[in-house]
Amino acid sequence: MELTVDQAREIAWLRRRHRGAQLVAHERDADVIVEVRRGGHAIEVRRFAGDGSVQGEQPLALAA
Repeated sequence: MELTVDQAREIAWLRRRHRGAQLVAHERDADVIVEVRRGGHAIEVRRFAGDGSVQGEQPLALAA
């Protein structure tokens, strides 16, 4: 999958926002998941979809 210009800008922004952190990309069928990791922990996650969109983290619902 090739990133769009906006998606590439988002990755550059993640690098600037989290200087020194490790970016790990996981390529899936139609998208790429990028984790920003520091100290062995994911501190931010973004999904870059094949349609050019970018989705941020979604809050998890509490279990009943």
